[in-house]
Amino acid sequence: MEVKIREAEEKDIEDIFSLLKHYALLGVILEREREDIRSNLGTFIVAEISGELKGVATFYDYDGNLKEIRSLAVHNEFRSMGIGGRLLKAIINRIREKSSARIFVLTYRPDFFKHYGFFEVSREEFPEKIWKDCAKCKDRENCSETALVYKD
Repeated sequence: MEVKIREAEEKDIEDIFSLLKHYALLGVILEREREDIRSNLGTFIVAEISGELKGVATFYDYDGNLKEIRSLAVHNEFRSMGIGGRLLKAIINRIREKSSARIFVLTYRPDFFKHYGFFEVSREEFPEKIWKDCAKCKDRENCSETALVYKD
């Protein structure tokens, strides 16, 4: 099975939306609107198998010195096959091509990210994130996500 990691294209928007919506309904990822995906398409990468989208990842640029990896998702039937790790490495490489910014993630799966060079830090280190997304989150008072930073 050949997995192709590539930049997202306009034709991928509906598949990206559907994949992220699935995990948003499970409460493990933030929901993204189609227009949000469209306007940020340049930051998305996808994993494709036999021409079908099976995974996605993106990042958010807070100010040039801080980037958040977000919306990392792989279709259930393709999990534990290394696709998530390949997407993560590809998005880190994409960020590193243009920047030496600090890279972080908030996640319910910290062990996955630790395997790829991330280490735990306090969420309070990212007030930008708290004001952007966390303030609107239904779980903001009882957040169980772990903040991690990438160490090159």
